[in-house]
Amino acid sequence: MSATESTWWVDPMVWIGLLQGSIIWLVMAVYLSVPAAWISLACGGLIGFFLYLVALGYEDYRFAKATVWGVLVNTALSSFSAILAFMQ
Repeated sequence: MSATESTWWVDPMVWIGLLQGSIIWLVMAVYLSVPAAWISLACGGLIGFFLYLVALGYEDYRFAKATVWGVLVNTALSSFSAILAFMQ
């Protein structure tokens, strides 16, 4: 690893990409309800898509990969909320 290259956990852009979906879900779950937070998939997916495009534009592939993981985490949390909302 060179002097200018850092590990992923000290890169703030990686944290933004990784946590964006779960933070959106958490805010919706707190302010609406957990069953209503399934709609965060649309928000998290759209924001994640544009963050992915920004990451590719800057050729920051670590940020792009973290954004994909963040959208997948958002998908899992939204699926949990959808199960609670629609399987009653």
